[in-house]
Amino acid sequence: MAELTRRNSKQRQIILDAVRAVKSHPTAEDIYHIVRQQVPNISLGTVYRNLNLLAQMGEIQKLELGCENDRFDRTCGPHAHLICSQCGKVMDLAPEIQNGAEQLVANSCKAVVTQVMVTAYGLCEQCLKGKE
Repeated sequence: MAELTRRNSKQRQIILDAVRAVKSHPTAEDIYHIVRQQVPNISLGTVYRNLNLLAQMGEIQKLELGCENDRFDRTCGPHAHLICSQCGKVMDLAPEIQNGAEQLVANSCKAVVTQVMVTAYGLCEQCLKGKE
């Protein structure tokens, strides 16, 4: 049993390293393909379980953005995202957007705001260039 725990910890670390190495907001399937290069016999289910556990532990952030698949983010603190409605790419937005939204909500509600999730939808720069 100790061997299984040690193996899972090693797999979990490899999965965490993969999320942290990717500058995008990968899906579990993206991470699975990266991790399989180091651990060929890892299952997609193991990757999903470990990603969810890492998110619960606060090591990564799970983004449930209403997209087809959940995405995972190496940045854990609150921050705003843009989702391209054409290619599905998820991008971080400038911190001022998140901070401004939190302040705007707090001011408009006359309440203490504990969290605001800002998600914008539109076309990314690459998709815009493709339309020109």
